[in-house]
Order: sequence, then structure tokens, then C-alpha cells
Amino acid sequence: MNGECTMKSTVKDKATQDWAVFDAMTDEQRRAAALSDPDSQPTLEGTKAHRVRDWPISRAVRHQLRLTQVKFAERYRIPLGTLRDWDQGRSKPDAASLVLLESIRKFPDEIAGVAASVEAV
Repeated sequence: MNGECTMKSTVKDKATQDWAVFDAMTDEQRRAAALSDPDSQPTLEGTKAHRVRDWPISRAVRHQLRLTQVKFAERYRIPLGTLRDWDQGRSKPDAASLVLLESIRKFPDEIAGVAASVEAV
């Protein structure tokens, strides 16, 4: 090799942003500008919805109840491998499982009691 770099170098265009205009805006004007841009919608203020909205329902319910996968699986008698697959998006719950997960979300203690009273098959 002759010591020359064989990689192409490109000059990146620097984004031109007039920060003076932005700095002169009031908070109200900034918010209005953000809301008018469909590619830059602000997150829901004061909530954690922006962090959990894309989670699978199983993970969101577990998070709401503050249970680990193992504890959740034991408490509601869901196979741990199935729960892990749901949580990690490898598979999706069928209709009956969705009903169970929504029931757990709304009535966690009652559903845990029912699950504990059912004999293992």
C-alpha cells in the first residue's frame, strides 16, 4: 500500500438553524411550533406513557404490578417461556390470553386468587 487512505471522504452539510429566532420565541410559541410539526410531536407531559406505549401488553401489565417475569408467571400460572416470548415480542398472546392479561390489569388480586384456586393439570 502506498499509505493513502482508500476511504471516500465526504463533506457533510451542516444543518443551518437560526438559534436566535428560537431563543426569541416564548414557550407558547415553541410549543405551537412543535405541535405543528407532525414529525416532532412532544411526549405526554408528566406521564410515563412515552416510555411504555410500545411495550407488549404482558410487559406493561407486569410493570404496572411491579412483578418480575418469574413472579408474574407463578402468580398467574402462565408458562414462563410463553411470558418471555410475549414480553420480548417473539410471539403475541392469542385472544383468550389478551382477555386474561386485561383482566389481570383491571383485577390483579382477584385473578391471582382464581389462578391459585385452580388445580394444576
